[in-house]
Formats: sequence, structure tokens, C-alpha cells
Amino acid sequence: MARQKKTPARGKPAGGQRSSAAPAGSERPALDAIGSGTDLKRWYWLKAELETFARANGLPAAGQKPELTERIAHWLDTGEVRRPTRRRAESSFDWAKDVLTPTTPITDSYRNTRNVREFMEQHAGARFRFSNEFMAWMRNNTGRPLSAAVDFWRDLDHRKRNDGYREQSLPQNQYAQFSRAVSQARPGISARELRRLWQIKRSGPAPHTYRPGDEYL
Repeated sequence: MARQKKTPARGKPAGGQRSSAAPAGSERPALDAIGSGTDLKRWYWLKAELETFARANGLPAAGQKPELTERIAHWLDTGEVRRPTRRRAESSFDWAKDVLTPTTPITDSYRNTRNVREFMEQHAGARFRFSNEFMAWMRNNTGRPLSAAVDFWRDLDHRKRNDGYREQSLPQNQYAQFSRAVSQARPGISARELRRLWQIKRSGPAPHTYRPGDEYL
């Protein structure tokens, strides 16, 4: 549904009434100066920046960063406000309080809790940690018993101990992907230097992924 767009600060028109072109050059413009979804996606924005912009313009600020980016981009291009889509879990199983056993089926209401951590540490070992791979596996294996989750994590832990294994980063975690690639290209690089390189990388236009030579920006 379309809504009346608010006028941003500094007297700039909003949404489709903005200039269709972002400021020229390689320096990131102010978010208020962005005039289209294409221009929005050309630059790197912190989630907090997107949330602030959304609230200031009457847009829902809920959801993960990719969803929020798409919502703002759609509004910039069309003036329409997309509401977050939330699917209600069919299961009422409480992963924070209910008793967990190896035969407990994974439900669509699954979430990481202290209860789950304690179960996994008891059955998979004290080395257990929540990870991107484990969480994705749990989301994609509704109906399977927790014993299968224990087996999956043990296999994952075994593979992690092998040289050359790299944990998968979530698509939205661009810094993790960038820093991992730079560390491979420049072994021994300090965390401080990684942060410096990322600040340079994210301040420029997309793509915000590693390219050969980024390790010496």
C-alpha cells in the first residue's frame, strides 16, 4: 500500500521525488541523498543507519538487514511501504523451558536457548558452540530428532579440526567474509589492520567483497 512520503531533513524531497542519481564520485553520500533503490544498494550501510532512516520516513524498521534494505529500496523506487511478513510457528514447543531428549523432534518454533546449549553440551560434548552451519541445519531439518542434531554437530566439529576448514559466513555478514579472505591472502594480519581495511572497503561503492590487492589498501 502506498503512503504519503515524509520530507527528509535538509529540505530534500522523499522517495520517488528525489533526484534519480546519487552524487558522483567514490565517496559514500548521505543516506538522505539517495534517490533510488539501485543507488542505495551501491553503498554499504550499517543496519543501525537503515533503521534510523526507516523510522524517520515512516517505514517499518524490523527484520534482518537484507530485508530492511529491500524494503527501503522498494519505497525509494515506488513510494510503497512493504510490511514485514511474519510466519507464525505452528508448534507451541518451548525450546527455552520444555524437556529435551534425543528423541525430541525439531520444530518450526526452534530457537537457540540456554536449554538447547545445555542439552548439546551433555550429549555432544563440552566443545559445543552455536554456529552458522548448526543454526542453518536446525532450521532446515524440522521433524528430525535432536539425536540427528548431535550427530551433525559432532561431524561438523570433526571437520573443523581439519586444516583448511573455514566456517561459512551468513550472506549479510560482509565483514566476516572480507576479513577471512584478507587473512588468507595476508597471513598474520592483525585485527586492527583488518578493521582499517574494512573501513576503507565499506566506504566505497559496491561490491563490498574481497578483490585481490584489498589486503594492501
